[in-house]
Amino acid sequence: MTYVCGWFVSFFLFELAAVPFILLEQSFTVLVVVYTCIVAAVLAVSLWRGRQLWAAYRDGIRGIREMPGSVKLGWAVFFLIVAFQMAYAVLYEYYDGDDAYYIAVSVLTDEFDTMYLRDAYSGYIYPLDTRHALSPMPIYQAWLARLSGIAPAVVAHSVLAPVWLMFMYCIYGQICNRLLWNRKAYRPVFMILIAVWFMYGNISLYTTETFAMTRTWQGKGLMAGMVIPALFLALIYLAQESVSQGMWLLFICVCVSSVLATSVSFMVIPTITGVAAVLIGIKKRSVKFAAELFLCCVPCLLLAVCYMVIK
Repeated sequence: MTYVCGWFVSFFLFELAAVPFILLEQSFTVLVVVYTCIVAAVLAVSLWRGRQLWAAYRDGIRGIREMPGSVKLGWAVFFLIVAFQMAYAVLYEYYDGDDAYYIAVSVLTDEFDTMYLRDAYSGYIYPLDTRHALSPMPIYQAWLARLSGIAPAVVAHSVLAPVWLMFMYCIYGQICNRLLWNRKAYRPVFMILIAVWFMYGNISLYTTETFAMTRTWQGKGLMAGMVIPALFLALIYLAQESVSQGMWLLFICVCVSSVLATSVSFMVIPTITGVAAVLIGIKKRSVKFAAELFLCCVPCLLLAVCYMVIK
């Protein structure tokens, strides 16, 4: 869960930091400096405030030794399947047609130090691309490329492809932990079924499984593979009788991260959140809780208003 939250906090901070610089047509280097300083500060605070978690991690590792042999075998099978998928994603990388936009924007951003001010297909100077200005996933990848010194195309295909695949399974693993909280022996079976399902889900170009295996680095792939499952993960916890403050913050981060991924989230996230607010409000018999839940997607709605204005 720490790993999952770390990614979404990173996305959340980048969305809030990048959008003003993009709309003001500032240089990419300025954004790199500002965002890197923000991430470094948040990292330092997190390591200090979360230092007590190391003991919990050690206890979790010790708990592995106490698992029954069948459960250990199940987890071993699952991790082998995931390792195979990660290796396959790198060795047999798939060049999707949409890379002509996503990867090209990352390359142009890194090379010309501009953000959405050049045509992705020709490289010529172009007015601000308002359609994608609020969804800077390619800019995020350009930031990773600038810091690492690795070409943006390599970052997407050879780094993020396996790393975000593991990130996706971490989210499903947390969903599994919640759904089977009192059936620990069945958790590896659940995850094996999920992994096999994704391995053979390529029945068309537009399934979640295809997106996860062939274009996780694209915004729409991130939305389908990670954001929507994480949204349901947060809603499962929010439907409990007692809810931690951290889960509220995770839910807000996921809502804002959806905008980072794709502008489609302007419609999808408020719709899902609204339905969930009604159902959870009925379950808890609390109009106040339902209203608070829906208010979490207000930043997403504000970005939608901003999108309509600049459009």
